[in-house]
Amino acid sequence: MVNIAERQSERVVAILKAVVDIHRSVGTNLELQKIAPILVEKLIQTSKCDGCAILLLQEGKVIVLAEEGFTKNFHQVELTVNSPAIKYIMETKQSIFSGSLPDDPIAGKCVPAGCKMQSIICVPIVVEEEVKGIIHLDSRKKNAFDRKDLEFAELISSEVSIILERAFLYEEIRSLSIRDPLTGCFNRRKMDEDMEREVLRSKRYGNKFSVLLIDVDWFKKYNDFHGHQKGDRILQLLSYLFLKNTRNIDGVYRYGGEEFLVLLMETDTKSALKTAERIRKTVQREKFEGEEKSQPRGKITVSIGVATFPSHGNTKEEIIHSADVALYKAKESGKNRVFVLDQNDTEKQKKQSKT
Repeated sequence: MVNIAERQSERVVAILKAVVDIHRSVGTNLELQKIAPILVEKLIQTSKCDGCAILLLQEGKVIVLAEEGFTKNFHQVELTVNSPAIKYIMETKQSIFSGSLPDDPIAGKCVPAGCKMQSIICVPIVVEEEVKGIIHLDSRKKNAFDRKDLEFAELISSEVSIILERAFLYEEIRSLSIRDPLTGCFNRRKMDEDMEREVLRSKRYGNKFSVLLIDVDWFKKYNDFHGHQKGDRILQLLSYLFLKNTRNIDGVYRYGGEEFLVLLMETDTKSALKTAERIRKTVQREKFEGEEKSQPRGKITVSIGVATFPSHGNTKEEIIHSADVALYKAKESGKNRVFVLDQNDTEKQKKQSKT
């Protein structure tokens, strides 16, 4: 018969093996989206839980990085940083350990109505003295976890915090490599990647997407009159307006100089024209420093060319070319305009590109 000392020894070995397995499985991987499922899998294998999740706390939001059996219980609950259990963990940096959830004054408030969950462990993942995430374990059994389970989860949390810190650093560096340093918009490299992917996705699922190519009218006159420092400030303000007038799923990129490209996901020409007009009018209404002194009409304005997949092209290059031609026509016809090629213009462009 196995005695208590032997059982404890086996538990220690199991914990150490789990930690080693996690590091071996994660290896040199630095992407959070790929690391999190590995962690969940190992946690489930080494605990008596029914549900497990790795939660990321970022910019006031709770993001489920990976889960098993968690969403089934919480799909009707809006998890925020103000949820009682999450708020408690963030403020105290302490774990929650409960074997009877209905009677728990903190964790019990987060349990969805009708949920059979009875036991829970929630452990903070602390990076640089700040709670950046939570390891969640739950069970339908009452008092399913003991103190050893809590210690194990906390040990895993300390290991995860190291992995997350490394992953956060990687994400920071990666973000710098795909963003324009002046405006904070995505750069040309990121645009190429996103458009190539969107073309493939749209072809596969029969979707449409649109592109807006935006140019600042008479921007050289502003730069020459006020200097490049104030010109840079104008580009930063315009970038903010472009981001404000598009959705989170869309992409705003600095295409070059004073040109920007907006990638509108799953958007037809009619909707794209509405977005373009909204952007144009927003810029026209905005007051920019010194515009009345340098600009021919006393206003900073933009011209916008619109193109849609697949009606204006079947490749990234064709779509951008169509948007560029439309932009040229908008500027040629007086600037501060939105233009889209009609079917005849599009056919002419396709024929010219083949010759």
